[in-house]
Amino acid sequence: MAKGQEVLATIVEAGKDLGLRLIGARAYATAGVEAGWIPAPVPAIYTGERMKPYREWLPAQGYESNNSVGGSFVSKNIEDYYVTPYELGYGPFIKFDHDFIGSAALQSLAEQPHRKKVTFVWSAEDVATIIASAFIPGAEPFKFPDFPVPNYAASMYDRIMMGDKVVGFSMFATYTYNERAMISIGIVDPEIQNGDVLNLVWGEENGGTRKPTVEPHRQKAVRVKVASAPFARDARDNRAGRLAIASFVKGFGVSRSMRKR
Repeated sequence: MAKGQEVLATIVEAGKDLGLRLIGARAYATAGVEAGWIPAPVPAIYTGERMKPYREWLPAQGYESNNSVGGSFVSKNIEDYYVTPYELGYGPFIKFDHDFIGSAALQSLAEQPHRKKVTFVWSAEDVATIIASAFIPGAEPFKFPDFPVPNYAASMYDRIMMGDKVVGFSMFATYTYNERAMISIGIVDPEIQNGDVLNLVWGEENGGTRKPTVEPHRQKAVRVKVASAPFARDARDNRAGRLAIASFVKGFGVSRSMRKR
């Protein structure tokens, strides 16, 4: 800590010629979604007798004891919130050339079909409708999406629907100024393909839970297009990729008046 300000000043000075500048702590979380990182899935520790000693060892004020879960996906079975390293995109990092805790379980999953990590590109028109609902007197609004990061719990689980079927979760969202879009990162069933248009259910059931970050609201189905994760790779690598992403975002048919704004 004593060297903190000195290190920061050195980094900022070294980055000036590269366009590095300080833009505030609220921008910190936006980079993870663009990079395809799911930061806070529910820890898979809350069930099973073998995990009981570990749960008893954990401090009452620790992360696992106080983790909050939010979003439209609701289940009485905590295991429905668990995800595997394969689903989080960590499969390439798993090596079985040494022994480690959990290796047998992971090896048994290795050749099975896995849900996969993707990016969801939200309909700009639907996002605008959500925001506009806060300005209609007498009407219950939709859940307000705080900018640039609209998450209101440590672990977000919003339902991703194909018709009446749940096909995945949206798990962390952000507005990205780089792409002028609201995007989120999550997992979907193996058969879902890039370009598919699905529905993300935004907001919690029954007007919202008692979390202090949740105001009374109603749910809203948001159209989302499935894209690769990381989402911004093509945009970083070449101009053609950036133009393709811009076309991808505009593909929802946002009204001419919204585009002018």
